[in-house]
Amino acid sequence: MTESRPPPIDAHVHVWDLARRRLPWLPDGHPLRRNFSLHDFPQVSDDLILVQADADPTEVTDLLADDIVGNLTTVTRHAEKRSALGKLLGIRSPPADQTDPDALTAPAFVRGVQAATDAGLAIDLLLRPPALLGAARLAVAVPNARLVLDHLGNPVTADAEWLTGMKALAERPNVTVKLSGTAHLPDNDLARLIDVTLDLFGSDRLMFGSDWPVCTQSSSRADVVRRTTEMLPVAAHNDVFRGTARRTYRPRETAP
Repeated sequence: MTESRPPPIDAHVHVWDLARRRLPWLPDGHPLRRNFSLHDFPQVSDDLILVQADADPTEVTDLLADDIVGNLTTVTRHAEKRSALGKLLGIRSPPADQTDPDALTAPAFVRGVQAATDAGLAIDLLLRPPALLGAARLAVAVPNARLVLDHLGNPVTADAEWLTGMKALAERPNVTVKLSGTAHLPDNDLARLIDVTLDLFGSDRLMFGSDWPVCTQSSSRADVVRRTTEMLPVAAHNDVFRGTARRTYRPRETAP
């Protein structure tokens, strides 16, 4: 991106306070097992989508009550905690990486997705490649849902299982994909994953997320932005770094 472009919307950022959060996915001694706040975020002027990091529903209240709001928006697991101020833009479900495709079309899960959709919320999906076909069936079951696949579905490489799932998802126009959670991937693997995803979905269904501070285990957020930028054609930048996130999380603001 050139300096004349506005800063990106970072569609995947976490903060947490260990005095309030258990975060069982961060064991004792893990380098990320410390507090992270928006004061620590390296680009405080950027637009953010703050994503819940814990399965505890009280985290929703904590995030929505944060007094450092600015351009802050929030995606969480629990639609019932929706803020009257409109800061809550979506839910994130399931709370841990899902590998069972059938769980995504269980009747109770589908009802929950429909309820969140009826409430005007987007739905972030935290999945592994074995569950991608289930997500495609979910997209059929709730065709008006705005489904967002986090971290490209957490692939290691563009193997057959991931490709099959992504092709099925690309056929569903209500699915978008986050180019997030990629800091740990080698350049060649990431470039291949981005090329395939861009070809399948088009730039208008892709959005950028740094996955800060998790990305700092592998690189700085600036490097994540730089590397993603360099691996995308310039013509895709406006969509991936701003347009798709706005259309997905605030569709009323971007409607013609």
